[in-house]
Amino acid sequence: MNDSTPANDGRHDFDFFHGRWTIRNERLRARLVGSTDWEVFEATQGCEPILGGLGNVDDFVTDWGRPGRGEKFLGMTLRLFNPETRQWSLYWAGNHDGVLEPPVVGAFKDGVGTFVGAAEHEGRPVLAKFTWDQISANAAHWHQAFSTDGGETWETNWHMWMRRIDEHGRLVHDDAVIELRQYQMQPGRRDELVELFEREFVETQEAVGIHVIGQFRDLDEPDRYVWVRGFPGMRERAAALNSFYFGPVWQRHRDAANATLLDNDNVLLLKPARAGSGFKPAASARAPVGADTLPPSVYVAGICSLNAPAEDGFDDLFESAFAPLLRGSGAELVATYVTDASENTFPRLPVREGERVFVWFARYADEDHWAQATRSLNLDPRWREVLVDAMLGDLAAAPVLLRLGPSARSELADADGPQQAAAAAVARAMAMAGAVGGPKHDRDSDAELAVAS
Repeated sequence: MNDSTPANDGRHDFDFFHGRWTIRNERLRARLVGSTDWEVFEATQGCEPILGGLGNVDDFVTDWGRPGRGEKFLGMTLRLFNPETRQWSLYWAGNHDGVLEPPVVGAFKDGVGTFVGAAEHEGRPVLAKFTWDQISANAAHWHQAFSTDGGETWETNWHMWMRRIDEHGRLVHDDAVIELRQYQMQPGRRDELVELFEREFVETQEAVGIHVIGQFRDLDEPDRYVWVRGFPGMRERAAALNSFYFGPVWQRHRDAANATLLDNDNVLLLKPARAGSGFKPAASARAPVGADTLPPSVYVAGICSLNAPAEDGFDDLFESAFAPLLRGSGAELVATYVTDASENTFPRLPVREGERVFVWFARYADEDHWAQATRSLNLDPRWREVLVDAMLGDLAAAPVLLRLGPSARSELADADGPQQAAAAAVARAMAMAGAVGGPKHDRDSDAELAVAS
């Protein structure tokens, strides 16, 4: 029996859209002529409820101009819900004529909204269809299609990739699952990929629902590039990756990107080890396109291969035994993750399956801070003891540590703020008290113990 109470009759289906959004538009320049030439432009949009929740209205603001017209295009949509038919009517209008177009009508089913109605294109009658999908707390996708044969076939002519923004105009993210991606580069070509990635693949991934969390040069492997991206969930991951890798930007630059790579299949699919243990929102806005100043901070990713799922006890062991010693040495622990054993929802991009890992991320103010903190840690007999005990039980192999330098546009960048500065000072003081003349920038045998013990 269907629940027909007002709270569940469909009137709240568009509540997710209330608020402020930034939108990446991909619009077909010529429609119904077989064109594949897409124009791309940005917009902002705000949506507010009306009529006590039985409708909403939004404004669409962009610097884009309709072909042949001088003014910049502004638009709006009025959405009204009919409690008797349990359907929505969507009315679109633009500043080119100020007239509400005939509505498209429909409803949501299984998380997808489909709305169809009569329309006209360049004097030609067509059916118009609006589709809403890939909806999560902070992202959504809308696309428009026309049909000239009564709905037998459709041509999609407009995509809007919507991302929620906060009061400061910054994207709001929900990273229930992340990918830790390690790329083996063609010799000497890492910087080539970094430059291309920073210019073309950050905003364009985020526009379709991917959170580009951090990009790094491996400080000990000159031909390794490491980066992390997040998704609201596995269903949203599939949709976002499909949108990006079949979209115009990747299609335009994929050959250049792939030419720099030897291997890009070393990918771990991860989820937060516990509630709140994932990466926190970035403290400051990402550096703009063209930025080339490298942050001084150093990140370490510790990858622990396990004999059993981390949830069986290693996550608790890490929090009770490993984490206090890492923090005591001066490391700022920023996130912990475990294997997400979900099926790979985008098999075109392989991930490492059948593995059980626990991954922690720590941040250091700079290489001096990392070196001093590492020496302090390795001189602590308790660290050796917990490592040996773990190797005899939970760990399937010695932990692998990746020492990473953030790229200029990485969200994971400087260890800024008073707490981080204080941690760096404490680490240096502890290290100097225990071992005068500790390493500055290069690893030595003591620094390696964290990996090799």
